[in-house]
Amino acid sequence: KSKLFNNQRLDEISRIKSCPELQFTEHKSLRNIDVIWFRQTGRGYYPEYAFEVEFSTGVWSGFGRLATLREYSTNFYIIAYDERKFEQVINSFPELKNRYINLSPEQIGLLYSAEKNLIQMRQDFSI
Repeated sequence: KSKLFNNQRLDEISRIKSCPELQFTEHKSLRNIDVIWFRQTGRGYYPEYAFEVEFSTGVWSGFGRLATLREYSTNFYIIAYDERKFEQVINSFPELKNRYINLSPEQIGLLYSAEKNLIQMRQDFSI
């Protein structure tokens, strides 16, 4: 919450001020996941995307935290430099293997830049 992005605290960007409780996941485990994007549904929130940023801790811990959302059709993303470690760990989760995606920090940066440029182009073209 206290981390800065573009000189703005993340808790100022978030639309949800506290982590919602989910039926199939222990709330304490859920709160340990780095980033979760929720979709609002008629009865609450649904975890649509979940991200673990693994620079200092091992990739294993990120996989484990994301696996707590396995009862949902949430897309799992591991942000890490070491793709070799990602591939080693993914083989330990065969039933969830197709749900994990490894992205490098550089790819996240490119995605952010592309999205920012697209938003600006839409504004410029009144689209």
